Amino acid sequence: WIHFFSSMPSEKAARRVCVSYPVEVRDVQPESPPGVSAQARTVARIGPGRGLFLTEAVKGGDTILVDDPVMIYVDEGKKRNTCANCFRMKAGNKGELPCSCGTCGQAWFCSTECQAASARATPGQGHSPQECALLHKMSRMSKRLGGQEGITLARMLIKAALIKAHDTVRWRQLQDLCAPDGLEDHACDWGVLCLRITELGGECAALGGAQARLVLQRDASNGMGILSKMEEGEEPSLRAGCLYGTCSMLNHACSPNVARFDDFDSADEGNMKVMIRALSDMDAGTELRMNYLSILVGVEERQKRLLDEYGFKCECDRCHLESLFPDDESEDEEQDGKGKASSGAKQPQPTPTEEEEDRRNALALWIAKYSCPAEDCGGTMAPVEGAEEKHEAGSVKRRKLSDSTDDAEDVLGGGGGGGGVFKQQFS
Repeated sequence: WIHFFSSMPSEKAARRVCVSYPVEVRDVQPESPPGVSAQARTVARIGPGRGLFLTEAVKGGDTILVDDPVMIYVDEGKKRNTCANCFRMKAGNKGELPCSCGTCGQAWFCSTECQAASARATPGQGHSPQECALLHKMSRMSKRLGGQEGITLARMLIKAALIKAHDTVRWRQLQDLCAPDGLEDHACDWGVLCLRITELGGECAALGGAQARLVLQRDASNGMGILSKMEEGEEPSLRAGCLYGTCSMLNHACSPNVARFDDFDSADEGNMKVMIRALSDMDAGTELRMNYLSILVGVEERQKRLLDEYGFKCECDRCHLESLFPDDESEDEEQDGKGKASSGAKQPQPTPTEEEEDRRNALALWIAKYSCPAEDCGGTMAPVEGAEEKHEAGSVKRRKLSDSTDDAEDVLGGGGGGGGVFKQQFS
């Protein structure tokens, strides 16, 4: 799950930037990386299946698309201070929201207006009477769902079951997303969870265990997280998970060429929309890729998390380059106070060439250009009319693009998405 933050203009403003979204979905079948056999590629699940490609050239900072969520579900641990209708959080991220559902006791709202609107929503959106009844049944078996993680996924499956029964368009969008094998969450037993969900009856019984597992797989490989508001010194945590119909098809790149911008706590209508913005100029035919983690994450942690969380091994140019300079990562860990004792003797590393040294320096400049300078943020910045814009703690920060980083983009291929990046399927 990735988390980028930014001030997001209204949909009308975004459409002025790009009146018709210049993207299309294509199959992506790259060749195996050097030294990886076809059999090993299959076992390691390397390689994307579909992706988003530009149909026309765009400039850095252009809004390429604005996307609405197909399905949103509240995290069990944040249900008391996250509105079940608009998904905004309680100011200060402390205490309960003022309104709650007296029937199921599983949904809270920021206002009576949100509560009333939620009850009128199409089942699968908001907090409909059908969802209320299923959540009430779920609460009575919560101890058998595998802890907080299992309950959160049960909430998601209830949403999916209602969408399947009552919203043909959204259900088709969910089915269009890829459901790769091998991504089962280790925090709970998916098989048990699917069985328990069907025991709720009604729409959940109609969903069935097989379809429930496919929904879990789609969420694991395509889901985007919505972070909670963070007080100073707090660790990031999720308030909700969501699936989007179009931007969920974006494949990963360690050096991306687009970033996701959002403002989930905006008072404007449509606060759950996300905007995909170009980091640099791109030609028609370019595949759009974003970083699933943060561009600041080091190669060792990045490769481990991509394999564990998304089921693919990254073999991109950036990963190869950074693996030649392991001392860079260990120095970063020491500066962050997170370094760990070595479990054994260090393996000898090949001596980098002068060209590789130059590419490392260019990569460092590129990261400095596009990473948010705010401490403990990890957000990605994108140009906006000659400035970079970033939303953090309710304010918009801008800084001019540095001319000194232009050479970095030349080396890195115009801001990311370099060749050799492989992914299972994010679509």
